[in-house]
Amino acid sequence: MSNAPTTLLGLVPLIRAVVRSETDDTATAVTADDSGTLFINLSTETDHSYTLPTLALGAGKHWIFYQGQTTSTMTIIGGTTDKMMTDDDATADQNKVDDICGASLIVICDGTNYYTIEGKGTWTETG
Repeated sequence: MSNAPTTLLGLVPLIRAVVRSETDDTATAVTADDSGTLFINLSTETDHSYTLPTLALGAGKHWIFYQGQTTSTMTIIGGTTDKMMTDDDATADQNKVDDICGASLIVICDGTNYYTIEGKGTWTETG
């Protein structure tokens, strides 16, 4: 068995665009074409959620999320259930951070799972 990856990520630039949420938004649908995008949550609503594309569409893609305010929580939801691997849950549906400015999350998809790399903040997994 080879250790060679089936999905190459090395040719994709780390950050290609920046998208800031509106202050009154409550949800953002993330697409496969958004790969490499830095999403900055500026929503002042109670919670702002970002829903990832399905695993099949997200294979070889990555997204970066940043909490840019201190008034709402930010939730990253997998487009396929029970496939988000976090720091302490291998079958989560979503990952949520409280209203901590500067909290960040990188999500990488290989077509089988969403892998998360948590930055600042206390992240809570559910599902």
